Amino acid sequence: MAGVMVDTSIWIEYFRRGADPIRADVNSLIDQDRIVLCGVVEMELLRGLRSHEAGRIKEAFRAFRFVETLREDFVSAGERMGALRRKGVTIPSSDALIGAICVREGLALLTLDDHFKHLPEVKRLAPGRANR
Repeated sequence: MAGVMVDTSIWIEYFRRGADPIRADVNSLIDQDRIVLCGVVEMELLRGLRSHEAGRIKEAFRAFRFVETLREDFVSAGERMGALRRKGVTIPSSDALIGAICVREGLALLTLDDHFKHLPEVKRLAPGRANR
């Protein structure tokens, strides 16, 4: 089965509230061993955690496949951001980079973040649809 990058927006909700569709999706992806992480998502999540939470989360994340960020990802993200900027659209660099990694690796992205709608080349999954 194809891998799924779980975006920071989903992890925050999963750990904070555990809303039903999000919790069900993430738990199912864990059970199916389909979750993929990248450094940007891990960094974004860890910066908002309390120190007593960070160790537990870092340990849990070691179980997931990790995709390294390559130079080509930065180039792709920069080019995409430039094209969007010329259209008057600005998205965070971190989202452009996550999108570039997903495209390169052929990963779907489970996210709540609307910035990714500006990256149609990224296959986005909405909560409740991650296992379809």
